[in-house]
Amino acid sequence: MKLHLLLIALFSFLFAGCSSGPGGSLRTKGIAIQPIAFNDPSRLVFVQHEISAFYHCPVYILKETQMPSSFLNLTKGERYSADSILRWLSHGRSDSVAILLGLTGKDIYIADKDAFGRVRRPASKYAVWGILGLGYTPGNACVISDARFKSTDNSRYDHRLRTVVIHEIGHNLGLPHCKTPHCIMNDANEHISTVDSSGTDLCGSCRKKIPLACDRL
Repeated sequence: MKLHLLLIALFSFLFAGCSSGPGGSLRTKGIAIQPIAFNDPSRLVFVQHEISAFYHCPVYILKETQMPSSFLNLTKGERYSADSILRWLSHGRSDSVAILLGLTGKDIYIADKDAFGRVRRPASKYAVWGILGLGYTPGNACVISDARFKSTDNSRYDHRLRTVVIHEIGHNLGLPHCKTPHCIMNDANEHISTVDSSGTDLCGSCRKKIPLACDRL
């Protein structure tokens, strides 16, 4: 019954006439999921449920939109600028949306830089560095791509998707990377090789830093 109700909610949002760009008009302030070239209703419902259960706030699903072609970089195949996506989401975000989460199946990248703001060497490797997700810390937008962690093992895929989504929203709420092993905010969760062994919750220290009732939303 719970899943059935979520599916009803999903299709209500998908056909509610949201704008074709990022963001949309929502009745209650909360977190909104913006599918970007991501047409998988069951996965969207899964993400909606996991965010709501973890952060205890309203979560909405917006109408799918397409990835702007201007974000494309072909240096290492088809990759899209995560920084550009974040700016696009943030600028297009409705005032009724506290955090806008972009979810895409397209591969995304950043220019990986050192502490001095310089692209790490060799530039041919780090200028277009593939990533799983990126979020402002703190901020109102994040983006997650499942291009690097798709799996035929559904439970493994779900764990990866949930971990990266919760991790990036944590950044939006002001949480930095955490050194505590198995904390979902651990900096190792930036890499698929360690996401699989990640814990499923925040450590006690991180939990105290953010209001899980979404008071900041």
